[in-house]
Amino acid sequence: MDATQLYRFLERQRETVIEAAISGVHDATDHLLATSRDIAPLKTGTLRMTAGKEVKVKDGQVYGEVFYSATEEGRSGARFNYALRVHEMGAYKNPTTPGTRPKFLSQPLRTNQRLYQRMINDSVRRALG
Repeated sequence: MDATQLYRFLERQRETVIEAAISGVHDATDHLLATSRDIAPLKTGTLRMTAGKEVKVKDGQVYGEVFYSATEEGRSGARFNYALRVHEMGAYKNPTTPGTRPKFLSQPLRTNQRLYQRMINDSVRRALG
């Protein structure tokens, strides 16, 4: 029995699943980026402007990342990660824009975790269907 055709078929399926997972992770990270931007602090707009996303494949695994990279200069003149401070340390206690809040990234991620899993799963199912 020659298993060459089976191996080729399985490799095509693997590639199909990875491509579909990439598409699903893009959908999920797009949604998380938009949702988190809507509730991110808006004092100067810098934080929202530095938001971004990236989808990568490494060793057959698909990874998605949503990030904020705002930095500012503190009173001492040293630069600090403003995005991290606002998100994690609650430095943003009195929002100037209604509906904005700290934990602007982790809160929608937790709230929508099942939605994001479903987006990825549905994308893979469609590709294999």
